[in-house]
Formats: sequence, C-alpha cells, structure tokens
Amino acid sequence: MNREEIEKLIEETARKERSRHPGLSIETVRKVLNALFLILAVIGVVLYFAMPDRHLVGMAVIGAGMCLKVVEFLLRFLF
Repeated sequence: MNREEIEKLIEETARKERSRHPGLSIETVRKVLNALFLILAVIGVVLYFAMPDRHLVGMAVIGAGMCLKVVEFLLRFLF
C-alpha cells in the first residue's frame, strides 16, 4: 500500500465516522466561530476608525474576535 491509498482510507474512515454522529459537528462549530470572527473583525475595524478618540472600543471588539479565532484554532487541532 502506498501513501496515497493510506491517506484515502483515513479520509474515508473519518468521513464515515462524522456521518455516524448526528447533531452538531466540530466542522459546523468551526464555521460558525469563523463567521463570528470575521463579523467582529469588520465591526472592530469600523469602530476603530469611526471613533478616533476612543480606539479602545474598536480594539476590544477585535480582541473578542481574536479570542473566538483562538477557540476555532484549538478545535481544529484538537479534534
């Protein structure tokens, strides 16, 4: 068996395993966290430049988005 066949078998097994577990999957959670991160990043940048005297608000929103991104990152590599 060569490397490509082994990788194909692993991929197929993982796909079957995911289809057995109904409900909320890790992939769905990751997609939602990614979407929230992008939304918070855009809102944070807009707030940062819209309120020049209060940059802290924009940075706080961006920081909250980054926390979500870290959670998504951990989910990707732990599961």
